[in-house]
Amino acid sequence: MTLFESDAGWAPRPVRRPPRWRLRGTVFGIVLGTVAGVTLAATYLPSSPLAGIAPYSLPADLAQIADRIGFSDEGRDIFLATRPQLLDSGDFRKACDGTPDGTVHGDFATVGCFYGLGEHFGRIAVFRPSDARLADQIAVTAAHEFLHAAYARLTSGEQARLDALLDARWSTIAADDSIQASVDSSVGSAAENRSTEEFAYFGTEIADAVDPALEAYYAPYFRDRGALVAIHDADRALWDGLQADYSAKADALTAREQANADASAQLQADRAQLAADRAWYNGQADEYNALSPEVRARTYVVGSDGTAGREPYGSYLAGRLAEFATTEVDQARRQGELDAAEAAAPVERAEVERLYADIEALTAAAVPAA
Repeated sequence: MTLFESDAGWAPRPVRRPPRWRLRGTVFGIVLGTVAGVTLAATYLPSSPLAGIAPYSLPADLAQIADRIGFSDEGRDIFLATRPQLLDSGDFRKACDGTPDGTVHGDFATVGCFYGLGEHFGRIAVFRPSDARLADQIAVTAAHEFLHAAYARLTSGEQARLDALLDARWSTIAADDSIQASVDSSVGSAAENRSTEEFAYFGTEIADAVDPALEAYYAPYFRDRGALVAIHDADRALWDGLQADYSAKADALTAREQANADASAQLQADRAQLAADRAWYNGQADEYNALSPEVRARTYVVGSDGTAGREPYGSYLAGRLAEFATTEVDQARRQGELDAAEAAAPVERAEVERLYADIEALTAAAVPAA
């Protein structure tokens, strides 16, 4: 990714926040319509497992993810029952493009879904990013989708009690908190899914439930839900750290190049002033030298009030000539410092461009390819 220049000097590209990977499309109940040319049939999630389902065991990579999440025995059993899949872009889109919001929705992008296939209570699909630094994203996504499966397994009475607890806790979260936008994006037009989305987002992203009764709904599934939230926080810290590093270095480079431009302009102005002073001096020296020795001996510097001073004019001219030499040395020093600063700028700019390109590449890796 190339940064741009303008007549005003170098300026960094603004960094786009990565598409919010928090959006997880969830299919519940009936889905009708056409997505990407594929007609979606009505999908129902049954209330009990179907007979004749082939045995399933977690692949090694998903078993490691389950270990990171810290499922209890009950939680792991439910996770296993969803027959979770860790999928690359193409297969993930096939699995999750049937969600109401698709895989892209404004500034959000779907990286996991819980969808009904007539098996048990539905299946979990999680996008596999191509960058190993996004391992935390995978774990939190899988846990989020798991909580949809857990919510679906509650009785209607249990769901009603949980919904009331969620409503009470959610009302304490500021309207401008970013998690509110995440929930709104996930719910979309399917208002009936708000409770399950709140359950999933809260369980993976907010450590303090405040109400023990609400925490009790998570306790059967995780050995330490706080550790799970810490994984989410680490993922956010990854992005925040990369962007803070880029912003700091970009700002420093912008400031340096502005300082270089200011220093160059000032040096040019000072050199022009020195040239003008020299021209004036040369004229004065020529006039002084044209005087007879007797007149030169009687010529003194005139003060600002027009009265004669005590300094002979010849001494004054000699002093000015010495000042020119000192000024030239100083300007040569400043030019050397400016040259060094300008020589360092491309190296700093290359580092800023590298950081920008890394964020762009990580952003692309974090979401399914188009």
